[in-house]
Amino acid sequence: MTESNKVKLNSEATVLKETEAPPPELKTDEASNDKSQAVSLTTDAPIAASDDSQDLAVSQKVEVSENKIVSDSTKGQTALTDGVEIVLPYRPFASTEKWLEHRFSAWSAPKTWFATILMVTFFGFGGPGYVTDWIVKQAVNSTYKPSANLSMNQAMMTGNVMIVQWMSLILFLGLFLLMYFYLRHPTQVVLNAQGVSLVWKRRSEWLRKTLNWKDLQRISVEWPPNKTSPQESLLCFTPINGEPLKFKYGALPSISSRQSLMDAINRWAPHASRAPELADMLSEPHTHGYTELWLQALSQPPKRERLTPLSEGAMLRECQYEILGRLGVGGQGTAYAAREVDNNHAVVLKEFILPVYVDVNVRRQAVEKMQNEADILSRLNHNSIVKLIDFFIEDHRGYLVLERIDGESLRQKVNAEGRLNETAVRSLALQMCEMLEYLHGLEPPVVHRDFTPENLILARDGTLKLVDFNVAQQQESTATGTVVGKHCFISPEQFRGKPTTQSDIYAMGATLYYLLTGEDPEPITCSHPKKKCEGLSESIDELVAKTTALAVKNRYLNAAEIKAALEA
Repeated sequence: MTESNKVKLNSEATVLKETEAPPPELKTDEASNDKSQAVSLTTDAPIAASDDSQDLAVSQKVEVSENKIVSDSTKGQTALTDGVEIVLPYRPFASTEKWLEHRFSAWSAPKTWFATILMVTFFGFGGPGYVTDWIVKQAVNSTYKPSANLSMNQAMMTGNVMIVQWMSLILFLGLFLLMYFYLRHPTQVVLNAQGVSLVWKRRSEWLRKTLNWKDLQRISVEWPPNKTSPQESLLCFTPINGEPLKFKYGALPSISSRQSLMDAINRWAPHASRAPELADMLSEPHTHGYTELWLQALSQPPKRERLTPLSEGAMLRECQYEILGRLGVGGQGTAYAAREVDNNHAVVLKEFILPVYVDVNVRRQAVEKMQNEADILSRLNHNSIVKLIDFFIEDHRGYLVLERIDGESLRQKVNAEGRLNETAVRSLALQMCEMLEYLHGLEPPVVHRDFTPENLILARDGTLKLVDFNVAQQQESTATGTVVGKHCFISPEQFRGKPTTQSDIYAMGATLYYLLTGEDPEPITCSHPKKKCEGLSESIDELVAKTTALAVKNRYLNAAEIKAALEA
């Protein structure tokens, strides 16, 4: 084997779709008979060593015989060892770079025509000459007094010289400031068994600030004055003695870089205390974490590129999804029929309009609302509940990517065909019971709070599916919340802002009343469908009445009791 064998790392299997920054570089240095090896790891393909070495193949996993550590937080990641050095690219202007890339990559025909006409008009009518003459005259009039010994031509020439001098000075100062702001920031974050370092390295390394892990006392998150964006926050590594080492969180723009930093902290600094939010900020989101979603929202350009609903053929998420048409419009946004470009699967994109020119807390609440629905859907796994595929933010709009259900809502069915017969309603009621049994049986229980005909989709194969968890919540406390839901289907306790699992049972009873009569029930009323349709049986009338009882204690306790009554 030669004195320096190099094997390169290509970790495509562990790099997520966010690719603003290159994946961290891993280096392993081992001294043996004054020979060094630079080893990097791959999870994708076999690696071949140099020509005069033995054949070497590494696939999917690299085992290190000495000092091998794999923590719970690094499953699926390469194990960190004391000989590994991780080099993370440090990009303090990553958000600006992303904004510029988005701004100049977005095509706008009206803006382009306007800019073109403006430029042609300016240069075509001698705009630069008029501007230059005006500047020269202003310089001459403000600097020199009229003199018989100074001709106008000489004055103009002197003015031109002064303009050139001042412009040169301004250009020099501008370049100096740019170089200062560029060079004052480090270029790399280096992690190894000794500590964490900020490195200034252009052509060669010329400065390094290092904090040893053994001296590290606490890792915290600091917020600069008047800054609310997580991208502007500072990760502060505070030693027992001495100055803390700080660097910008947003300068590690890729998920893989932040995960590598978290892995290094877990491996080499388990003794250091940490800020509670640190794990969420640095850990790889298995389903996009709130922090990651919030960063997506804040990294958008300062105004929307599209001011109208998406049109057919529009591409989203770097051409991953193509819009096929609109399915419906609601208060929160629009639902679109779409397809995944890679595999042509049909999906639904549920859109959330996020406010732009508002206080940052208002934007945060809008993102939290979307995140709440995504979190709940990601926990659910039932054939009768719509499945979440993906979610993201683009152009100040949030999108949930959901499975496409080939069917129609119960509201649409009744509007098209009229009220349903009792046999069909009993069959649908049994499927509703299965949904609610599953949701209410979770820990903590999930209260849908909008269990209505609009949100129950009947597929072509007869399967009933529940959608729209926008106002759903996990029942973890008894705190009073906001009143949400459609008034004809809201129970008294939900109207007071204290929904329980039995609030969904009330909504189910109101939905059954609608299916049996073809009319919405009276709000906050114990419903009797037999009063509207005399041909209905006493048993179905009693069932609807008990599910819509105004007092919680008089209602069915759970969906299992309703199911038993239907099957009796």
